[in-house]
Amino acid sequence: MKLRAQAARSLPARQAGSYLLEALIAMLIFAFGVLGLIGLLGSSLRVTNDARYRSEAANLASAMIADMWMMTAEQMDAQFAADGTKLKAWQAKAEALLPSAAANPPTVELTPGLSSESRDVVVTVFWQMPGDKELHQHLMTAQIGRNPKVP
Repeated sequence: MKLRAQAARSLPARQAGSYLLEALIAMLIFAFGVLGLIGLLGSSLRVTNDARYRSEAANLASAMIADMWMMTAEQMDAQFAADGTKLKAWQAKAEALLPSAAANPPTVELTPGLSSESRDVVVTVFWQMPGDKELHQHLMTAQIGRNPKVP
């Protein structure tokens, strides 16, 4: 009987600190969960910014092509040439909207279309995410102008 009483008294002494160990393990699991949520938040912000820049590039290219629809072929050749005023204005707009657009301005390629009054247009808009080494691009093509009049 004396032996049982001693065993009963020594049992809690052997388990002393087990609750503290359980609490520390629970805090460690909670900390890993919080770190995972923070990583998820960071990647969602990155994807959201990438989607924003993609839509800005698409809107910029669409607006550039829409502007060309109001011009004749000769006006397009003059305004969107390497030193054209419209091209410079669009490049300045891209620089304001997209990161690293100053180093990689939008390009416009005009080639003769189906007739002398039409042009095949290729607009390429570039951007680079902050802290990213990959250069992204949005490429849009269009056939602008009139087909020859059929008698």
